[in-house]
Amino acid sequence: MPPRLPTLAVFATLALAPAALAEGVDPTHEYVPGEAPVTSTWFRLPDPAARAADRRYIEGMRPHHAGALTMSEAYLREPDARSPALRRLAEAIIANQRYEIALLDEVSRQVEAEPITLALGPVRVPLQPIATEGLGPAWRFQRAPIPGPADVAAGPPPTETDVRFAKAMSIHHQAALDMVRDYRADPAARNGFLGWLNVGIATDQAQEIALMRAVVRRFPGDPDAVRVDPSMIHGMEGHGAAHGTTGAHGGHAAHAASPAPAAAETPHAHRQHRAPAQQPARQRRERRPDTHHHHH
Repeated sequence: MPPRLPTLAVFATLALAPAALAEGVDPTHEYVPGEAPVTSTWFRLPDPAARAADRRYIEGMRPHHAGALTMSEAYLREPDARSPALRRLAEAIIANQRYEIALLDEVSRQVEAEPITLALGPVRVPLQPIATEGLGPAWRFQRAPIPGPADVAAGPPPTETDVRFAKAMSIHHQAALDMVRDYRADPAARNGFLGWLNVGIATDQAQEIALMRAVVRRFPGDPDAVRVDPSMIHGMEGHGAAHGTTGAHGGHAAHAASPAPAAAETPHAHRQHRAPAQQPARQRRERRPDTHHHHH
């Protein structure tokens, strides 16, 4: 028999929801020193189409993020990886995307879990867990900062190795922006937690593409002559499957000689206090109708 959610906890959630909805704090936020590590579970009514949409997204984005880690690690091992900005960016990608992979794994675990039952007198309401909020503070995770313009201008001009990494990672990042766009456009994709995670992914990766282009512009030679082998771009297999394409890199490898096109959406400098596209404002501890939850 599926577990039952205590009725009192649900009533408390609903009572607090209007005030909390106005708070607008990113549920994927990092640890702030002194913050109490309180986690909570998000729920929605069981929906096979929504579950399938979440699965498709995770099956594309998780290996894609893992590919960013191996690309960054390979770059940092290169003796000619000399750009201070790109080295700091690679280190930030490793730290920040490991956290996002862990969040995706937790969403997958919850989405695949059995629904619980909410008892309202004679009425039984099934609720599907979909995410866990508060993991950043619980894990004491703090984001690695992304380099800025001063970092781009510092140090020697970029080498061919630097340019090759910047171009390959720009292509890779654009694929993540494509997956974010596709999830937002999918009418079955209604996981508010993934919506918020996508705000951060889209913001970070669009800003990082701009930074990498700025590094490439400092190259003393012809950057168009620096070729990117498709094998340098890791983790794109899931992206191709999510888009119904064939080939190792879902069609992006054909453009590997040039930087990726600009992101289709304007990035926002601040990740918090920004609602995801097609998602209502959300709350810090008690969540929207799609996400009734209780505290662990």
